[in-house]
Amino acid sequence: MTETSIRIPASSRPSGKATFVMLGNGFDEIEALAPVDVMRRAGMEVFTVSMTDKRLVRGATGNNIVADMGISDLNPEQIDWLVFPGADKSEDAVNLDESLNDIVKDHWDKGGNIAAICAAPALILGPLGIIKGVKATGY
Repeated sequence: MTETSIRIPASSRPSGKATFVMLGNGFDEIEALAPVDVMRRAGMEVFTVSMTDKRLVRGATGNNIVADMGISDLNPEQIDWLVFPGADKSEDAVNLDESLNDIVKDHWDKGGNIAAICAAPALILGPLGIIKGVKATGY
């Protein structure tokens, strides 16, 4: 077997407020990348964000994706939308660490926009109390 290396470009930087699609290991590729594609075609400024500082993220079906930025590159002041694709409940993609929980809760408390797909409403927004008393649909 031969070894192949790739050069990963520097992290992308938003020019202002933007949409950030959060990718943790085990994320559902279609639920993450199809919305990114549609939003970019519509002219939105959209960035994929690894939920760690390692920008290489492995999807649920084994696809490796290089995120536009790592979590330490995310500036909460630039968040317009946070988007969470679904994943199996055992996966990192829906098990946020405390610092990311704080970013999400603070964004929501300030009236920010959050989208959660498939299992993410129940596995991310529910435990944070964001959808308490609100009708929400999820897998």
